[in-house]
Amino acid sequence: MPDDLERFVDIAPRAHAFQGVPLVRFPANTNLSVGELLSRNGALAAQNLQLMATLARLTADASTAMARLTPRQQQVMDLVLAGHPNKNIAADLHISQRTVENHRAAIMSRTGATSLPALVRLSLGAE
Repeated sequence: MPDDLERFVDIAPRAHAFQGVPLVRFPANTNLSVGELLSRNGALAAQNLQLMATLARLTADASTAMARLTPRQQQVMDLVLAGHPNKNIAADLHISQRTVENHRAAIMSRTGATSLPALVRLSLGAE
């Protein structure tokens, strides 16, 4: 055996985990038939298609939610997502703080977001 392989064979049984993830031990007889491999591959392909369809639907939903916003609401949302407080947004846009609060409430209502983190996830999904 080459030296590298001998060292690996010597080290591998003693390795307990890689960065906290336990090593998967395969039984000695892991020879799968071609039929079993193809069925596993088919199941993974079907699952992949299902995940892609779900992702496309969620992205479309997010884009639709963002399209419901007026340009001013979009402007306020961009500043909110950038972490600016209402007081600073009001000063930057030359509107009252109460108007910013009303815009934020309308943004949450129109997008269906129930919290600021949900709004962030929604805006990231729309991109």
